[in-house]
Amino acid sequence: MKRMALFLFSLLILNTNTSFANKEIQHYSEKNCQEIYNAIGTFLVLADINWKEKNEEKALLYSSASANYATIYETVCKE
Repeated sequence: MKRMALFLFSLLILNTNTSFANKEIQHYSEKNCQEIYNAIGTFLVLADINWKEKNEEKALLYSSASANYATIYETVCKE
């Protein structure tokens, strides 16, 4: 029973994971891309300020947000 459940779960994950592989990504408007770009810079500045104030937890939060926004920017704003 456990093997069957594991097999079905694996099949579901594999199917879900590849279902959007061929889907074309819609690019964002120039205005939205500029806002994302500005947010990346803002998060980097906040991360630097918090790092210098020895607030590592907040610095990590802001640098992670910046990295996530940069990934989004690379995906939907760069052609």
